[in-house]
Amino acid sequence: MKIWKMTNAVDTKELDVVEERGLLEKVGNGGSLVNQWTTLEMKRTYGEDNTDIYGITSQLADMVINARAKEVLRDHLVNKVELLPVKYNNEKHYVMNVINILDCIDKNSSIADKYGGFKNYVFKEEEINNEHIFKTISYDYELTELPIISSQTFVSDEFKQRVEEAGLQGFRFRLAWSSEPEAYVERNPRIRVTDRQDAEAHISTFYGPIHNMIPAESNDACDPEIYITEPTPAVPYQTLVSFGNSYFRGVTPASLDTGYAEIVMHLPADAQLTKENWENRPLGWVVSVMRHFVKEIMQRGYFTGQWLVFPNQSEEDLADTYREMFSETGVPAHTKNLPYDDSTTYCGVMIVPPLPQCSGALNMPYREEIIHFFEKGRDSLISKLMADGVEAVYQWDRKNSCL
Repeated sequence: MKIWKMTNAVDTKELDVVEERGLLEKVGNGGSLVNQWTTLEMKRTYGEDNTDIYGITSQLADMVINARAKEVLRDHLVNKVELLPVKYNNEKHYVMNVINILDCIDKNSSIADKYGGFKNYVFKEEEINNEHIFKTISYDYELTELPIISSQTFVSDEFKQRVEEAGLQGFRFRLAWSSEPEAYVERNPRIRVTDRQDAEAHISTFYGPIHNMIPAESNDACDPEIYITEPTPAVPYQTLVSFGNSYFRGVTPASLDTGYAEIVMHLPADAQLTKENWENRPLGWVVSVMRHFVKEIMQRGYFTGQWLVFPNQSEEDLADTYREMFSETGVPAHTKNLPYDDSTTYCGVMIVPPLPQCSGALNMPYREEIIHFFEKGRDSLISKLMADGVEAVYQWDRKNSCL
């Protein structure tokens, strides 16, 4: 069960009386006014006419609804709220005078303030069953020991749903209490363990049958295992996929709703990399770069965002390079770009969006462009790319802009 505080939205419309206030000031005190009421003329004091509920400028705790809202909510209002007629814009509207006053607050569990309200509410569930709109009565405040009728109007979940389903405009609901408080769920925890069976099913579905796995170098949580998949017609590569990297939330741009990721690398279909020969040339460097990226980048708190480039460097040099990447002075002159292995010219990692499964994706970005990035800076590389009409670094049909 949930109980909501109901008001008109603060940025919507307000009305007030044109002349005599009549009995308006007695609205909200819990007493019946229907037999004494005379129709009042009201005028708009704020906002435009695109709402089904209005505030009252001179007493903001009370509300006015139009004929449409009255019909939608009729069965929830009977014997609970007096609808006192007023005229606005030559149409009949209704001041809501809540007369359903309940002694329903658990005072021992609720936290009162000194202004006639509560910092936190706990309701007696047996007192509010099937009560769709009401005000409360309370005692033991710091200002007075007399009973106090709340200025707040409370409604049930059913009342709120009726308003929302009918599309009534201008109502505002804030949760006051729930009999079953929602458990706090960390949406982006530091560690989020992935079930191995789920990971294997995902890899098999999107990359191909798993035929081997290269174990981690150590028991260090930062060391990933690496699955090896067979080529398929849909993914005509031998593919390596890390497992364990997504346990940890990486440092990612605020625009992303998650920081978890595994690392994927495609190799030519005839690469024939296996658990037994992965250290051998010419492709031994592939596993090294995956482990290097995971351990030195992802798990040491380096920011990972689109178009960042990480060279093959020692941890100390990499830390220096990383700091300089975000400084005004740019990348230091001593930055080194070394291949992972003498048999390859591969020298770094550039983070790009997911690429289509196509053979050309294996060729991007160019080594010379990565080197230019570190020697001349990002802006210089972007200028060269734009001069060649290149809008995406991973365009597989483009020429090398740094030759």
